[in-house]
Amino acid sequence: MELHVEIEKKQRGGAREGAGRKRKGVHYYGFRATQEVHDILSKIEGSKADYINQCIIKAQGIE
Repeated sequence: MELHVEIEKKQRGGAREGAGRKRKGVHYYGFRATQEVHDILSKIEGSKADYINQCIIKAQGIE
């Protein structure tokens, strides 16, 4: 004996497909900055993550 049950899709509440902030980066790294690094990063306007990424790429000569 088979039971066929149709599941109604709820019209309200819950997460929506494609909603939310899109991920820009792939991995998250947390670290403790020295006072010198803090002083440099505190002067940066805009994304500190973008600044750090560009510095690492330049340091490796990848550009």
